[in-house]
Amino acid sequence: MSKSVSENPSDFYGLWRGYTESVISNIERAIPLYHQSITNYLQESAELWKNLACSTLDLQKGFVKKTGLKTNMPESAIKIVNDLTKESTKAIDIQNKIAIASIDASKESLSTLNANAGEFSSINNEILELMPSVVSARA
Repeated sequence: MSKSVSENPSDFYGLWRGYTESVISNIERAIPLYHQSITNYLQESAELWKNLACSTLDLQKGFVKKTGLKTNMPESAIKIVNDLTKESTKAIDIQNKIAIASIDASKESLSTLNANAGEFSSINNEILELMPSVVSARA
């Protein structure tokens, strides 16, 4: 949105055009900040989850070692854990694909609306051009 030289910043539309351009410019400058902040948050969350899980396992392993309990697992239990790992990984991959596809679809909808905004404006201008003839015909 570039400000037209012919616009008057003291009239209603010129004033609001300047306001709109200022707000949108501010939002556009913040986009990279949001991207980095969300990336940092997600990385920190993954690291926290990993640390908590590993710490818990280490604590349990230490307890079992001190008490002398056996940790041997039957083949059927090992298979269940391996299957659970595979299925969990598949589920997380599907969840990520769905989330990304949803975001991409929303972005595509915005892109389509943005691409057609000029057409909407053109149609509205044509309607505006017809209004005086409709109003004068009713009078």
